[in-house]
This record gives sequence, C-alpha cells and structure tokens, in this order.
Amino acid sequence: MHEDFAVREAYGRQLLERYSQWLNRIEEVDRSEIEAVERELAGLLSEEDSSLHSSVMKEIGELHEKVNEMLWISEHMKILHDLSHIFAKTFDESEILWKAFELVSRVMRADAFFIAFFDEGDSEIRVPISIDSGINYGPLTVPYGQGIISRVFDTRQTIHIRTMKDEPSEPEMIRWGSPEIDTNTCIFVPLMLGNQMKGVISAQSYREFAYKKEHEELLKIIGFQVASAIETARLYERVYQMSFKDELTGLCNYRAFHNDLEQLMSKEDPSVVLIMLDSDNLKAVNDHYGHHSGDELIRRIAEALKVSAGSSDTVYRYAGDEFMLLSPGAGMEEAVEKVKAIREFLQSRPLVQEDGSIPVAVSVGIARFPDDADTADGLKRAADEALYRSKRRGKNCTTVFASS
Repeated sequence: MHEDFAVREAYGRQLLERYSQWLNRIEEVDRSEIEAVERELAGLLSEEDSSLHSSVMKEIGELHEKVNEMLWISEHMKILHDLSHIFAKTFDESEILWKAFELVSRVMRADAFFIAFFDEGDSEIRVPISIDSGINYGPLTVPYGQGIISRVFDTRQTIHIRTMKDEPSEPEMIRWGSPEIDTNTCIFVPLMLGNQMKGVISAQSYREFAYKKEHEELLKIIGFQVASAIETARLYERVYQMSFKDELTGLCNYRAFHNDLEQLMSKEDPSVVLIMLDSDNLKAVNDHYGHHSGDELIRRIAEALKVSAGSSDTVYRYAGDEFMLLSPGAGMEEAVEKVKAIREFLQSRPLVQEDGSIPVAVSVGIARFPDDADTADGLKRAADEALYRSKRRGKNCTTVFASS
C-alpha cells in the first residue's frame, strides 16, 4: 500500500513538472500533448479527480490558444506598423504594391498574390501586380464583368475559397502565372477607402484550407493601407505635375525649364538652342486696358509659341511675360525660322478691343549650347544678353548671341 502511494506520489510530481514546463512554454504546447496525457490518466484517476484534471487540461488548452492569438496579433500589428511606416516614405506606386506583397507574405502564405484596380465606367480591370511563386506576371488587364474579381467589385464583399472544389468554374479569372501548379485557397478582399471601392487584393495558397477568418480581417486592414497609400501617391503625382505647369497658359514653368535643360545637357548629344522671348507692350496694355487684357496678351504669345514649336521642342512661361523655348539639336537658322513663325502668328492675330486692335510685339534672344555657353546658367545668360540687345535696338526684333 505504501509502495503504491509512493508510485502515485512520484507520478504526480512528474505530472506537475510537465504542467510547469507547459506553462513556461505555453505558446509551443501541442494540443496532441494534452490529449495524450488525458488518455494516459484515463484509467488511473477517480471520477472526481478525472473531472478536475479534465478541467485543468481544458484551461491549459484555452490558455495556449489565447497566448498564441495574442502573439499572432502582436506580430501582425508590428508588421502593419512596418507597412504604414514604409508607405509614409514613398510615393512610388510600383514600390507600394511590391512592399504590400512582401509584408502580406510575412503574415500568411502568399504563393500567389495580386492587386487589381477598377474605375467606375471602365471596361477593363487593371492588374498592375500579379505574383506567382515570386515572379510578377503583371501588369495586365482583364475584362470587367467576368469572374470572381468583378463579383467582388459588384458586391463589395470578401470571397474566401477554402478549396478549389468549392469553385470549379473560371479558374483562369482567379490567378495568372505558372500553369504547372494551381492555387487551392484564395481570399479576395475589396480595397475600400471610406465608402469608395478602389480595387481588390488577393492572397492565395497552393494548399487547401490555408487561411482563417483572421487572415481575411488582416488582409482588409492591409488593403485599406494600400488603397490609402496609392491614393496619396497619385495625389502627390498630380500636385508634383502641377508644380511644373503655369496655370494661366498651360505651358511648363520656370521649374520645369531648369529641370529639362539640365537633363538635355546631360545627354550624349547635348546640343540645344534656347530662344528667350519677352513681350514689348505688356505694361502699356495693363495700364490702358487692364490686367484682364494683359492676361489675354500673355495667352496669345503662349499660343504662338505652341503652334510654332517643333515636335521635340518644349515651351515655357518663365516669369511674367518672359517665355523660353528649348529646341534640342536645332541649328541657329532653324531657330530663326521658328521665331519668324512666331512673329507671323502674332501679326495675324492682334488683340481685339472695343476701340480697335492691339498688335502683339516681342523681343527675342537666341543662344546655343555648347557653342555659346558650357553650363545651363551660362546658356541662359547668353540668351538673356541677346534679348537685352534686341530691346536696346528698338524692340520687336531678334538677336542671335553669336553675332551680337
């Protein structure tokens, strides 16, 4: 009897040690370990002790699940923080999409992955990124109205396919990539920004039943961050492009001029002609007819420059009534012909007022890189000097720097 008690006591100590080890590594405990211990003790404990032990085992199992859930949430919140941090630093749409794939791959299996965009009224869905086994098969387009992607756009609901046995039709509309192996689990989540539907994000696995409900929710959060980042990037691009445009004339502005000139001068064949043009009578028009007429004069000169510019030329409103025209590879004779065309346009289209018409006269200076200068600032100074000489010669004339 005493020996039997000692054996039971020793076995009890072993169980306590095992339970203590479980609590120290609760996140690693396998449910099968708990079930094995329950089976082991099934015939050894009294009915009362067995009930108590089952309750302890149940609590250990629930604690294991809660700790793992908390660890899962903690790890994924860290990844979502990383995602927002990365998105805050870039306005490159392609980089945003690729980073989204990389971070989705950290939180769930993403053997295949894509993000699709659709604007209301379009006939096609744009898929800028479509990855299968690490290879990007995008960009591509698919007709709107076909397959699961269109269904998500129409319903604004997540579609979770746990096995392809659930969705035998139209598999080609689910993924694009290697035909050697197909995905079996797919999540399609709407990209929502406020109440607006922006697109669809999809994570897919070759395995069946690879995702849980938590993965759907996580992909929704990631999708919202992607939609926000893409919207910000596109807004930034619009603002950035606007910063290079002159609002009154629609021409490029002085910032674009300096940017373009530096790029032209860095090419293998950097020869470029700069035509600098200045109105002769803007102040008189403003004083006599008002600034509204002055604005019309500026727009008329801009129109003349646009009509007379060649296909490779770029025209700029540099400041006030000062304009620039960059003509890559042009010679001086060609530049003079362009100025002649500008003058003819202006002569045939004076500003019409109630008391008559106002002729539009301009003074012009021309310089060429690298003949007349070896830097961007030097080229601008050369053209400016030629323009100054035109003004001193009585205005409404053209001066070429080399012959000035």
